[in-house]
Amino acid sequence: MNYMKRFAGLVCAVAAIVFFASCSKDKESGSLSFDSPAVFLSAGQTVTVGFKSVNLQNLSVTNKPTGWSEPTIDVAAQTLTITAPGSFDDDEVKTGSVVLAGSPKGGSSVSATLFVGVVESEDLSGKPANSYIVSKPEHNYLFDAMHKGDGTSSLATASVDVVWQSKSGLIQYTELRDGKVSFYVGADSDDEEKIKEGNAVIGAYDAGGTMIWSWHIWAVNYNPETSKVLFNGYNMMDRNLGALANDNSTTDKILASYGLYYQWGRKDPFIGPASYNAANGASASMYNGGGSRVYLKTEVSSAEAGTMDYAVRNPLTFIVGVAGSEYDWLWSAHSDALWSASQKTVNDPCPYGWRVAPAAAFDQLFIDDIPSAEYADKFGWTLMPSTVTGASLFIGAGRRIYRHTQENDTKGGGSIQNFYPTPIPDTQVRSSALYNQPWVGYYWTAAASGTQSSAFYFWFDKSAPENSGVTHNTPQYRANGMQVRCVKAN
Repeated sequence: MNYMKRFAGLVCAVAAIVFFASCSKDKESGSLSFDSPAVFLSAGQTVTVGFKSVNLQNLSVTNKPTGWSEPTIDVAAQTLTITAPGSFDDDEVKTGSVVLAGSPKGGSSVSATLFVGVVESEDLSGKPANSYIVSKPEHNYLFDAMHKGDGTSSLATASVDVVWQSKSGLIQYTELRDGKVSFYVGADSDDEEKIKEGNAVIGAYDAGGTMIWSWHIWAVNYNPETSKVLFNGYNMMDRNLGALANDNSTTDKILASYGLYYQWGRKDPFIGPASYNAANGASASMYNGGGSRVYLKTEVSSAEAGTMDYAVRNPLTFIVGVAGSEYDWLWSAHSDALWSASQKTVNDPCPYGWRVAPAAAFDQLFIDDIPSAEYADKFGWTLMPSTVTGASLFIGAGRRIYRHTQENDTKGGGSIQNFYPTPIPDTQVRSSALYNQPWVGYYWTAAASGTQSSAFYFWFDKSAPENSGVTHNTPQYRANGMQVRCVKAN
């Protein structure tokens, strides 16, 4: 009898397992996704977008923008047809989300979200560059993804994505569409007539997922054509490349005026400091397209890392110079032609119609005031040429250090340093208050100087403000990360 009871119990247990297994199989999983993250329409336009539905039933639209008609679902074709309103009342919106939902057999509901908007699109493909200024809020922007910044060198681009951006959600709905990068930039939260400002880098990837090029997106309420200054016959932007302002009246505006940092000959920008005085050398926060934090990396120049190919594939990597590379980020193939004083090159970081300033553009610039102690908090000089044709504020943004603090150390390289080192004998005890001056300015020119390159340099001397000054054509190691001012290209 005990044997029969145990047998019956075993049968019941097996039956229960089979039953629960059967129930588990009945609860299938499903997935749902749109072919594109966003659809941009004109008023009254109808667009059909594809979606992929796996193991789902009872598909329905659970959300749409206020005032928009109900989208039409074609389950067999797996498409969703959307029509934008022809006009908008006060309570109707031009942008919003369409949510499509369904449920697998016995499972939980899944959904996919599509951004839709009646917004203008602007195609920048006719203005090829490595940097694009975008200044219109709530716009869809496009540019050529199949060529480098010169507009002629081909790229086998299979996908695109945000590498880094200075604000989470600055660049939205990035995708490769018909051979073009497509993205959206919204409005400033405090002023819907102004663009949400910041900087970003969008990367192009081949079919294997390797980055093959990248472009800088400069989202800013600024038109360089209307505010340029004339220096020595060159029309120059009145702010640093990547800067959101050119103003030293407050600490916030000083920080916004720093702009981006560039190693000589690279097109890739590096973000500015976390604080206006670059107190600890730390970088500002950066985010990828999904909103997660990303971080600046450093790599020592070598036969493997000190190449143009490596630099292109790694726009988030600051390549530290060493004695073996002559403190260039390039290990051995030093090239004076990466940037040019006479023409725009494939590696030029400036927007279309602009190029890196030649050394001659900075000739004879002088400080338009008598240096005094009050300038310690100004972080920059207003400079003008001897033949007075204009003036511009130049922010003292320091530099990203070209090497590690010690040859065999892994510290310091790539961090932001902003001080003027007062010459003090090594045997003398250095006072940090005296030695660490408040700020200094380094600006790359397109000119080469041996294995180095020429920079425009100025400083504030805290110990003796009257000794503050400006120098021209100062040789600097190419692994330095410095500011760039762009001039009109011929």
